[in-house]
Amino acid sequence: MNPTIKDVAELAEVHPSTVSRVINNDSRISEKTKNKVLFVINKLGYTPNAIARGLKTKRTYTLGMLIPDITNPFFAEIGRGVEDAANKNSFNVILCNTDDKLKKERTYLKILKGKRVDGLILGTAHIKDKSILELEKNNFPYILVSRNIEGLNKNCIIIDDVDGAVMAAEYLIRLGHRRIAHITGPLTVRAAINRLKGYKLALKKYEIEYRDELVGEGDFRIKGGYQVMKRFLKLTEPPTAIFAANDLLALGAMQAIQKKKFYIPEDFSIIGFDDISLASFVYPPLTTIRQPMLEMGALAVEMLLKIVEEGEFNQRKVMLKPKLIIRESCKK
Repeated sequence: MNPTIKDVAELAEVHPSTVSRVINNDSRISEKTKNKVLFVINKLGYTPNAIARGLKTKRTYTLGMLIPDITNPFFAEIGRGVEDAANKNSFNVILCNTDDKLKKERTYLKILKGKRVDGLILGTAHIKDKSILELEKNNFPYILVSRNIEGLNKNCIIIDDVDGAVMAAEYLIRLGHRRIAHITGPLTVRAAINRLKGYKLALKKYEIEYRDELVGEGDFRIKGGYQVMKRFLKLTEPPTAIFAANDLLALGAMQAIQKKKFYIPEDFSIIGFDDISLASFVYPPLTTIRQPMLEMGALAVEMLLKIVEEGEFNQRKVMLKPKLIIRESCKK
């Protein structure tokens, strides 16, 4: 038979309401009493009834997280940061994969709200995403991570995509490259738009002509990078270097290059964006722009819980700085 809150109270020689306050981190309980109750809880193996706790606090102690692609290690790493931080705060996480489809996103949002999650962490936003605006309108707790939407300048954690893209393109330019191609992400996503913007800014800074045929739109997946690179290889004057808007696109481009019996970096230099774990294990190891993924996930939980627990609905916009990671996929 499972121990009850009364069993804990009796052995700790306190009232059951005191046990409840300890479980809910009530600051009015002294450290001495708190430690005594926690000792008994551990000794008896008592587990608080989550349903009863939820009825009392009007919370489920559950967060929902939407990501666009569960196979992308970038979002897996952010998810790990979210889960670790949520668990430390006694919250659980329900993870949903949308395949970057707005219809699927809307369906999952309805399901999660139906399950009465306390808040949402969203890595799925497109630039004109009405679902996010509805959450904002209804004061439903949310944080955007890695993406943001048009006209909304709060409740989000992003990387400085423009600066990161300038950093990537400039690195290739300093190596002497002038025909630099760019494989973008889907141009309905603000991160992809900003990385394209940074690429253009770097070309302009060094007085290199922007050429439409050297830009191709991908989908942030390996297959997208492969298909765009195949087109670049058919050009009369192919590029000598490629900046891919994420590491998966870069890996796809590397496959296309190697399938045609060309060599990296001897024939083509290539740089990615994200620094997923695979980037250092492919051959040659991929030069890339690093995002602090675990930090982004943990910070998303910290900001969301300020909304859930303290009612601070207007969280700041956080822009983190990218970092160039030089490996072996680029050369002069």
